[in-house]
Amino acid sequence: MPSSIGTVQVSNPGRLVKRKTQHMVNSNRKDWKALARKAANEQDPKKLLSIVEELNKALEERENQLRGRVSKRIATKREGGNELLFVDDEPSIRLTLLPILQERGFQVHVAASVSEALATIKAQRFDVLLSDINIDRESDGFTVVQAMREANPDAVTILLTAYPAFETAIHSIRVEVDDYFTKPADLDAIVSTIDRKLLARGIQRTIPTKKASQTQAAR
Repeated sequence: MPSSIGTVQVSNPGRLVKRKTQHMVNSNRKDWKALARKAANEQDPKKLLSIVEELNKALEERENQLRGRVSKRIATKREGGNELLFVDDEPSIRLTLLPILQERGFQVHVAASVSEALATIKAQRFDVLLSDINIDRESDGFTVVQAMREANPDAVTILLTAYPAFETAIHSIRVEVDDYFTKPADLDAIVSTIDRKLLARGIQRTIPTKKASQTQAAR
């Protein structure tokens, strides 16, 4: 029998819930984008702080809604999520982070420039992108993010920057980067964020036994 809400007959309540959820997601999406634009133009530090707090709440609500949309996939988690592209033009950082990421169970592919990263993205599928923002003079990390989004829409994208600024955060939000961290980066926090974002996409990443307890503790 049709269910009712008040005096309104609803022949397909499931469809109504789906439309309502989609409306909430779209509405929330507009909200955080509007807040981002507002913050970018705000000069008063106190007002800016208030907007940032609102923006963080809006983004948290958006993430929760997106997580709800993939709840069915989460119920039957699939393994994977270990293919990671690491992009940075500083040799010392590549040499330092590469073995650590590998110890955490990632299959790491390294790129030292934007052009190299773009070629690698075309050649292989990735689950995660970890990229510096200021890579080289030819372009930047946002170009790599855009290419990754086009090739692998479900990939988790994390940006690194040595020059934290609110404008960078706003730009990251506009291109829908999953998160960004300042250098020197807290690797435990990065890995924890990656695993959380993968779970939101229904992916249970395989973690080496000797590192699993450390990753769980970092959460």
